Amino acid sequence: MANNQNTMRDMKRSILKAVRDSQRTKQDAMDEYVAARVNIKSLEGRLEEAREKATLLRRKAKDAGNTSAELKTADDLIDARWTGTEDGSPENADPGTVNPEREHPAMEGNTQGGMPGEPNRWEGGES
Repeated sequence: MANNQNTMRDMKRSILKAVRDSQRTKQDAMDEYVAARVNIKSLEGRLEEAREKATLLRRKAKDAGNTSAELKTADDLIDARWTGTEDGSPENADPGTVNPEREHPAMEGNTQGGMPGEPNRWEGGES
């Protein structure tokens, strides 16, 4: 009879362990999902801030005497360098991709404690 009780106890432990493990896996997946969504929201907020700042700085550059054509040329060069097409010609550029072989200059030397691969944040003032 004692052997039967040991078998039942061991089975119960095994089943409870399997249940706990499946719940842990489920919770770990939820934790990772929530962390990713929070990261997305944070990045969206920072992207909006960066766009607003770029709009202000574009206006400032225009007010300083730069023409719309010069600003467009700068935009085209940025897009071309970002996508890895040095000449910036539309037939060679795929604006939806970034060449992983090239590190964007804003990513270099990230020593401000941000996430790896995260561009450095501008500290106050305008450059």
